[in-house]
Amino acid sequence: MIALEGLVRLESPGRWRPEAGAAHRDVYVSVGEAELVIQSPEGEPLAHWSLPALVRVNPGQVPAIYAPDSPTGETLDIDEPEMVEALDRVTRAVARGRRRGGRVRRATVGLVLGAAVGLGAMWLPGALRRHAANVMPLPAQEEIGSRLLAEMTRRAGPSCTSPTGAEALETLADRLAPLSRTRLTVLRDLAPPALALPGGIVAISNRILVTQDDPELAAGHVLAALVAAGTRRPLDRYLDGLGVWRLGGLLVSGHLPEPTLATHAAGLLAEPPRPPSEARLRQGFAAARLSWGPYATDQGLDPAAPSPDMPPALDDSAWQALREICDT
Repeated sequence: MIALEGLVRLESPGRWRPEAGAAHRDVYVSVGEAELVIQSPEGEPLAHWSLPALVRVNPGQVPAIYAPDSPTGETLDIDEPEMVEALDRVTRAVARGRRRGGRVRRATVGLVLGAAVGLGAMWLPGALRRHAANVMPLPAQEEIGSRLLAEMTRRAGPSCTSPTGAEALETLADRLAPLSRTRLTVLRDLAPPALALPGGIVAISNRILVTQDDPELAAGHVLAALVAAGTRRPLDRYLDGLGVWRLGGLLVSGHLPEPTLATHAAGLLAEPPRPPSEARLRQGFAAARLSWGPYATDQGLDPAAPSPDMPPALDDSAWQALREICDT
C-alpha cells in the first residue's frame, strides 16, 4: 500500500468483480478526496466509485468486501489491514454525515479522510515495502543484486575471474549454502571482507584471500555475510531506502532507478551491515559444518566450540586457485 505524498490519496492491491457471477480480477485501488478508483495493474481505469455511496458488505470479516450502493453485484475485496481501516473510517464518516447532513457531513468526511491519510503516512509505506519484498520474483532480485555489484565495481575494483578460480567459488558456495542459489564473486579492492547482496550474490574481498593463508577464515567471513543476510535480507535493506513513489514504480513497472542503486551501493561500502550476534553466528557455523575457531579468533570472539573437528572449507588446490583469482 502507498500514501502518495502531497495528495489525499491511498492505494493498495485488491480483487474486483465487475458484476454478479463474473470472475474476480487483480486490481489496484486508489482512494482520493471524493472517489475510489479501480484500475488494472497496468494503470488502466476500470471503475470509479463515489465515496459517499461506498458500503461494506461483510463487517468484521476478512477479506473486507465493499460495494457501491447499487444492485449491480459489483464488489471489491481488500485484505490490506491499513486500507481496510481507512475505508471503514470513511464509510463510518459517510454514515454519520448522512444523518447530520449539510456542512457537518462534509466536515466529518474531511476529518476522517485526514485521519486516514495520517494512518497511511504511519503504516502504508512499510506495508508497501513488505508487499514488494514478498512478491518480487527471484530474477528481479538477482537483477538488483547484479546492478548493485556493478555499481560496487566502480568503487571497489573489478570482479576477478579465472577458470579455476570460478570453479573454486562454486565449490565454496556449494560447501557453505548447498540448498540455496548462492553466487560468489571476488572484488579486487572491496573494503569489507564480504557483503551479501539481493538475489543470493555475495561479494568477497580479495584482501581476505591474499593476506591470510587460511581458507577457514575466508570461508568464515563469507558465511557470516550469509548469516547476516538470513537475519535481515539484503533486499529488505535496499527497499528500505526507497521512497513510496519509487516503491510503487518498482511494483508496477519493475523499473530500478539508477540513483538509488548507486546510493545504496555507496552506503553498503561505507557502512556494511553489522554482523549478527555470536549466538546466531555459532548456529550458522554449526549448520554449515564450518570450523568456528579461525573466524572467532579473528573477530575477537570466544573460539571455543563444542565440535571443533569440521571438514575443510576447501582443499589445497581449490584454495590456491581462489587466492590467485585476481592475478590474471
